[in-house]
Amino acid sequence: MWLAVASCDARACVEVLQRDWADGQDAEAVAAAAAAIDLDADEANCPACGGTIPSGSERCPECRLRIA
Repeated sequence: MWLAVASCDARACVEVLQRDWADGQDAEAVAAAAAAIDLDADEANCPACGGTIPSGSERCPECRLRIA
């Protein structure tokens, strides 16, 4: 899918697309999509399964989500 908008309208377009996507999701999915991982922390929580990811890991040991 391609979407072309004027650069002055880009920010508003992104906001509309994000709102439209969020309207079709439950609160848990919206929160998971907004999650950020601190890769410098001793451990982090996997945004996909909630498992613990040790520092230096490239994948979640529980669900194998690639994070690096």
